[in-house]
Amino acid sequence: MGIGLITLSTDPTGEDAFKAELSGLPVKTYTTRTHYDETDHDAGGFIPIPDWPVVVGTLPPSDLIKVIAFLCTSATIALGNEVLLGHLRTARPGLYYTSPGIAAVALMQRFQFQRIAVLTPYGPTLHNAIARYFSGHGIRVVADYSLAEPLNLITDNDISSVPLSRIRDELEKLKLAAAPLDALFVSCAAFSISRSDLEHLTAALGLPIMTSVNAMAWHCLDLLGEHEFAEQAIVWRRLLNASQ
Repeated sequence: MGIGLITLSTDPTGEDAFKAELSGLPVKTYTTRTHYDETDHDAGGFIPIPDWPVVVGTLPPSDLIKVIAFLCTSATIALGNEVLLGHLRTARPGLYYTSPGIAAVALMQRFQFQRIAVLTPYGPTLHNAIARYFSGHGIRVVADYSLAEPLNLITDNDISSVPLSRIRDELEKLKLAAAPLDALFVSCAAFSISRSDLEHLTAALGLPIMTSVNAMAWHCLDLLGEHEFAEQAIVWRRLLNASQ
């Protein structure tokens, strides 16, 4: 039972973080990487180089994988779920498919989260699109903030270098500004947030906190039918239940 993971050529952290989420579980992850048009991406689009069939064709055959997971949140937002899923289905039919954006919506809908706050590293076009993306799925972004301008985030490596303390500070501000909230979402697989970091953030803020990588790991396990392991992947549920 395996996952075909597609990561961006520029992402220094996503692959390792995703595999760490699944460490010790009976799941294999096969990874490939893709270049993309960075200029178009910044403008709110997403064009992989080479195209989808070539990228997906570099993954193992379908008898080894059951899920294709595309590890880029902003691409889902730029393209929309159905367009992204259409590309993946056409390139490799008959499997399950997900991305951080798709997984985040699935997780929020599963737990009926309707009011969220969002932290991103995106420039204005992509950052402003995220509220419309979630709104289209019945989820209201009541507060949002981008670290792109204040921290001069240009590359994925810049994003991966944002300290956890700054992420926590901004999440706390969002929580205070937008209460009541159902959850907080940290968007972008390039943010360096480990499972233990997520536990600390949840304990400190006392709210469900979702990240791109953690949400996608949960969704992959759910799609694979590993529902018990998927429940264990929801860090905030266990911690919040213990505190009640």
